[in-house]
Amino acid sequence: MKNFIRVLSENGEVLVFGGLLRDIALYGGGEFNSDIDLVIDCSPEMLFEFFQSRNALSGRNHFGGYRVKVGGWSIDVWPMRETWAFASGNVEFIDRESLLSTTITNWDSVAFSFKDNSLISDPSYVDNLKRRELDIVLVVNPNRLGAFLRVLKLIFDKQVEVLLPKALIYLKDGFSEFSSADLFNSQIKAFNKVYFSEQELDRFKLEIFSLDSSLFGRSISLKGTTFDIAFDRG
Repeated sequence: MKNFIRVLSENGEVLVFGGLLRDIALYGGGEFNSDIDLVIDCSPEMLFEFFQSRNALSGRNHFGGYRVKVGGWSIDVWPMRETWAFASGNVEFIDRESLLSTTITNWDSVAFSFKDNSLISDPSYVDNLKRRELDIVLVVNPNRLGAFLRVLKLIFDKQVEVLLPKALIYLKDGFSEFSSADLFNSQIKAFNKVYFSEQELDRFKLEIFSLDSSLFGRSISLKGTTFDIAFDRG
């Protein structure tokens, strides 16, 4: 991994952001088992040429990024300025700190630059994690169902305790749009794991609609029971 980032950095500044840093902050590095998201400040053409010479190691992912396997990890690499939120015009790219406005939740709004070994986050980031306060950063998403599922996964898997105003509004909108049955079935396709049952979603939905928005957030009952399921992959 270290060698891959060193070689990739020859093309521009490389940053890791999102879930890896979040889980290190919450639990330490040993608990993270998902994909790693990297962005690099270079042109799409330069990144294409980089991976073209390593075709046997890479493949394209959604929205024009690249996926590689390095040391047992799945890594998604994107040209920084081609991140969907920038490319779609929903977020203006000014500098690397603009990345903080492209995530769905405040818990993922953090980055680390390998160029100058600096952590990039809002001053309230660590306090939000300590208090388990979840909020929504960017509501707009090209995959509304997928984004809503990721927020629910975060709530049930990471034991969110407080919903800040935008998160509460977001959840009310999502539960009005998607049924518990659709959400339950879609999580299996998205994550290959069950994070919540239909009954848990029904109870959570009732809880959400019983809460009024508050400037300081509203406490919710703890979620967090997960279990693996077997799949017939045919």
